[in-house]
Amino acid sequence: MFIYRILSVLLFPFLELYLFYRVYKKKEDKKRLRERFGKATQPRPEGEVIWLHAVSVGETNSALILVDELLKKFPQTAILFTTTTLTSATTIAAKLPEFNNRVIHQFLPIDSLLSVRDFINFWQPSTAIFVESEIWPNLICEARAIGTKVFLVNARMSEKSAKRWSLAHLLGFKIFDNFDAIFAQSEEDQKRLSALTKNEILFYGNLKSQARDLSFNSDELEKLKAQIGTRKFWLAASTHKGEEELVIQTHCELKKYFPDLLTILIPRHPNRAEEIKLLLTGINFIQRSKNKIIESPTEIYLADSLGELGTFYRLADFTFLGGSLLSIGGHNPFEPIKLGCAVISGPHTFNFREIYENLRKENACVIVESAEELTKKVGEFLSDTSRSKALSDKASNLVTTSENIAEKIINKFS
Repeated sequence: MFIYRILSVLLFPFLELYLFYRVYKKKEDKKRLRERFGKATQPRPEGEVIWLHAVSVGETNSALILVDELLKKFPQTAILFTTTTLTSATTIAAKLPEFNNRVIHQFLPIDSLLSVRDFINFWQPSTAIFVESEIWPNLICEARAIGTKVFLVNARMSEKSAKRWSLAHLLGFKIFDNFDAIFAQSEEDQKRLSALTKNEILFYGNLKSQARDLSFNSDELEKLKAQIGTRKFWLAASTHKGEEELVIQTHCELKKYFPDLLTILIPRHPNRAEEIKLLLTGINFIQRSKNKIIESPTEIYLADSLGELGTFYRLADFTFLGGSLLSIGGHNPFEPIKLGCAVISGPHTFNFREIYENLRKENACVIVESAEELTKKVGEFLSDTSRSKALSDKASNLVTTSENIAEKIINKFS
């Protein structure tokens, strides 16, 4: 740990340059860059502050259910909610008005010792909660140094990560011993984490199953329905580089059988829109960010906007969920399922392995191995809407749970 701390100080100038580069690439908020160096841009509220960190959009959506429970259990406490990405900042910003000024958002500081100390000394959190796989040694140890209770919630540990942390553990880097409690998101994660610490690893269920439904805009939903009319359409959501080509391939093949087919394409990172447009040569497409309206010649609707997944999941009967035809790990199937949208996924879902296994056992989702299989399955669903409806109903029954996982976790904090 000593070596890590020294390196974090020595490498600070390079981390600084890297953040400026990210500003240039529009991956950081220039106006709030000082937050990444541990400098607060909002005043600290009086009384106790609970610090909750979720790196990106998926973790943020899971963490919101924790926010609800924390505000109920600790009515006099404020919550500092940190995130890392611009998209997650946008997501939490839209939710802040709901919390009556009891939740403050800041960007997480880089894990360099001096930045971390500025951050911890200013906010003085009584409790720190890290969601899923965010392990930052300086932040964790500096929080503990001032008496902060530190928890890791809905923790996941891939086989690859477990090997790296196991090596670090053998070398004496036992960071997981610094948590007051760790809550795994699956039994498999529980086993891997147990090998990395002497502390007990708790498992109450996957918090994602109880995450809030994604919000949707009713007015925008009705506008989209009116624009699409009776056309056949399908949704490809949260796609990554290398998958858009396969979605376009599927679209072109299905056009032979459904001449008026509309494909709605939502990249995981909307800032890739310019890159994706290069793949659409010869195809009639429009961009949502340009406020274009879907018309009869429109073949592909590039939904390069933020915070609208819920609206599109409400719109579609089914979706192909990206990050899964390539070895990325998949995305949370609960989000579309909870909004009545059936899920087709590729085979690479290791970030949600147990969830997809349960869905598959009950025939509540479809797994395809290739673009050809994706084309076949989308064609079946377009031909017979009852198939996707049956899939959606089965999945909805599975994610409905009587246990309040968030409440059980929060009860362990006091």
